[in-house]
Amino acid sequence: TQEKEYIRQSRSYVEQEGQFLSEGLKKAGLRVYPHAADFILVHTEVPLYDRLLERGILIRDCSSFRGLSKGYYRIAVKRREENEQLLEEIGEIL
Repeated sequence: TQEKEYIRQSRSYVEQEGQFLSEGLKKAGLRVYPHAADFILVHTEVPLYDRLLERGILIRDCSSFRGLSKGYYRIAVKRREENEQLLEEIGEIL
């Protein structure tokens, strides 16, 4: 059915784009944790949430999550253009 095909394509896209984003985040110097969803958990000592927010980009601060602390952030996997912009901004910040 069309619905099953859409789900298959969506999973494939998130996997492919997630790999692209993960590699870029690692190259930028962030600690990247394995992921299987449409977001990536990272850690850095840099106050990334505040610095990205100043640039109009919102990521999730995970410091209030059980088991995590300051410096953990959740980054959504988005379209290639948005992911490239995020990586460029992070590169300038770091």
